[in-house]
Amino acid sequence: MKIRIIPRVIACALLLAAVVPVAKVEAGKTPKSLVKIGVLASLSGSGFSLGRSTVAALQIAARDLKNIGPQYRPVRFRFLVRDTQQDPSRALDAIQDLHERGVKIIIGPQTSSEVAMIKPFADAHNILVISQGSTASSLAIPGDNILRFCPPDTREAEALVALLQHDGIRAIVPLWRNDRGNNGLHDSVQIRFQAFGGRVTSGFRYEPTTTDFSAATNSVASQITNLIGGGINPSAIAVYLAAFDEAVDVFHSAEANPTLANTAWYGSDGVALSAALTGDSSAAGFAASVGYPNPIFGLPDALRNRWQPIADATEARTGIPPDAFALSTYDALFVVNLALVHAKPQKNFGNFKAAFIEEAGHYRGVTGSTALDAAGDRESGDFDFWAVRLRHGIYSWVRVAAYSNGVLTVF
Repeated sequence: MKIRIIPRVIACALLLAAVVPVAKVEAGKTPKSLVKIGVLASLSGSGFSLGRSTVAALQIAARDLKNIGPQYRPVRFRFLVRDTQQDPSRALDAIQDLHERGVKIIIGPQTSSEVAMIKPFADAHNILVISQGSTASSLAIPGDNILRFCPPDTREAEALVALLQHDGIRAIVPLWRNDRGNNGLHDSVQIRFQAFGGRVTSGFRYEPTTTDFSAATNSVASQITNLIGGGINPSAIAVYLAAFDEAVDVFHSAEANPTLANTAWYGSDGVALSAALTGDSSAAGFAASVGYPNPIFGLPDALRNRWQPIADATEARTGIPPDAFALSTYDALFVVNLALVHAKPQKNFGNFKAAFIEEAGHYRGVTGSTALDAAGDRESGDFDFWAVRLRHGIYSWVRVAAYSNGVLTVF
């Protein structure tokens, strides 16, 4: 059953309505300053799981900051939330509007395509962009105003290929969305898998506007058949899907094809923990039947006592279990607050940016170390693999493996 439109819109409206009251609560009795934070998130389109969790995590961070010790100066944050629906043009319109409102700090957007679109404007207008979800290695550019609180796609490819090798996969047929982030994932996985002797077919790349996936799934099935005809055991062949919530429609198209239904599938961070997938029983059933583990930036088990309360509070607001991408924004607001002790972005943007990078370098938050590399990307991070499974009559996401410091653990 597909997710209904009316509940989604209502949930989005409630979440947006919650932003203003919470931001006001953060003021405290005698705030020293007011800082506007632009938030670019997908609240009503593809990727709404991360978008809504992002807003909730920021609200909770603002609440918690006023109760922390003296190292955090009293700051009243005002969140200006914009629903981008993962649309690069919407993201550009949003940052331009926020610039007119004096915003110098942006948290989000979620996708690499959005980041690529707004990057020139952010660089030209001294706006610091802190993305929680962009992974494209093509955007790893030293010195720009884009900082990313998640590891780049090369790290995700490392984790995925480790699992493919563990499972005895010798050939993959890639199926991926034509955008900056998913192109980067495809390229990094292909390079890594081939380096270890794996075979990668031409696969099929579809446009973000695609609604009929029959051509894509037929092509993938044909390539699987050719691999089998070439002597590769069917159990050693897999489909690699790099997508967003349209994975639901991909599975609707694939489920009636015997070749695709009998081939292992692997996914990417863009679908991991997606409420859209588990909310569609037909697509979820197909995902469960073909394995479909999805790697995603993970939350450290050693820090569970720190991040679990934040995760629970976030889920209580949204009904969606948050991932490390979302909770990294909780950490990001704390680093912003620390950087504000040294400089205000409106008065000296360069000093503020340098202070943010320095503070991130030695801050250890609920998601672990937030240290950034020379390109402004998160230097380290574990990965979890999540797969859809039927539990007590309900399809839900289950953690099936983890990858940490080069070691793969399968549960």
